[in-house]
Amino acid sequence: MNNAGDADLSESSSDEQPKNALSVPDYRRLWINNLAYMFVSNAQRFAIGWLVLDGLGGDETSQGMAVFMLGIPVAFIVMQAGALADRVDGRALLLRSQLGLLAVVVATLVLLAMDRLTYGWVLILAVFSGIAQAFGQPVRQALIPLLVPDRLLMNAVALNALAMTTSMILSAPLVKITGDLFDFEGVFALQVFMLIAALGVLRRLQTPTIQESKKRRLLQEAASALRHVVGDIRLRVLFLLLAMAAVTVNAAVMVTMQAKVKEELLRDSGDMAYLLGVMAVGISITSVFVMRKGDMKRKGGKFQRAMMCGSTLVICMGQASSFLLLLALFFLMGLAGGFFITMNQGLIQSTTPKEIMGRVMGLYLLVQFGLMPIGSLGLGWAASLIGPGNVVSICGGISLLVVSWTHLGFPAIRNLD
Repeated sequence: MNNAGDADLSESSSDEQPKNALSVPDYRRLWINNLAYMFVSNAQRFAIGWLVLDGLGGDETSQGMAVFMLGIPVAFIVMQAGALADRVDGRALLLRSQLGLLAVVVATLVLLAMDRLTYGWVLILAVFSGIAQAFGQPVRQALIPLLVPDRLLMNAVALNALAMTTSMILSAPLVKITGDLFDFEGVFALQVFMLIAALGVLRRLQTPTIQESKKRRLLQEAASALRHVVGDIRLRVLFLLLAMAAVTVNAAVMVTMQAKVKEELLRDSGDMAYLLGVMAVGISITSVFVMRKGDMKRKGGKFQRAMMCGSTLVICMGQASSFLLLLALFFLMGLAGGFFITMNQGLIQSTTPKEIMGRVMGLYLLVQFGLMPIGSLGLGWAASLIGPGNVVSICGGISLLVVSWTHLGFPAIRNLD
């Protein structure tokens, strides 16, 4: 397979080697596009929860359902989208998925301006938003190891995590400020602007040429990724921990905590923006560290210990009665989360053949994003029975038990480089 990054590198001296992934022009273009796109993706999840809870007067269950509808298309589409990423032009797939998301955000803005946006419309638009994102996400992840040399893979993954966390830092607070100034119309107008800006960056992106191969049904190709993962004990455990984090920790922190802020701390649910912002600062710090120290030994063990720390912090978050204490806990959670995000994805990609990278990344995103809304739906129901704080703590406890078991029972994972 030809490497688009190699073509760009030929513009410089043949003796000159890129020192980091951003030195590769096409990776840099993808990174900038991801920064803007992820801004909208993070803004969507936060804005929909805020809109349902405060704009439409909904409760924890209706909030959980809205987030569920946003993420459920991932469960049905992302594996096929991953197979598609291995057989079609990556740039074209990025453009189409991003244009689809833009259409959904514009429709939401129009309905808001006409005062016609009901909870039913929110659920419908959430589904279409999820469909657009499900088609675009696998190719974004699969292109990373194809655009950079192998020695820069962990650096590139850490930079991508930094883009995600930077967008998280900016999105929730900016959405909150924009909403306070211009109501929810301003929130979605901001997303329209960011998507248009992101589309402009894609014009010069060159993606690797797809080799001709025998084409099978998309579902058959997607199944090959599952067989690859099942056949490798390292990948089985890494995906197990990813699934556990998605269903428990991620769903609790990203969704149920917003209900805790409103119901138990008696604050505007939009104040969740500040918690997400400080968490993203913490993720950025450790992402930069991993970016600079990508050749660390025994990354698997460090990844597991970071998940243990994060799970313990989630237990504490559920019982916290002070917003200031939550700010500190979310920052520490971000420090642990930076290791988890970068090392989990980097270890999975480093053990996956490039010719099936899109399919494996489809499975990765299915687990990461497809399971979280399922968890959110269940946690929303549980929160209405025993309170959101208790649900958050229980999720942290379950996650801590599972990751501790894998740490003690699978030494091959602890020693994974």
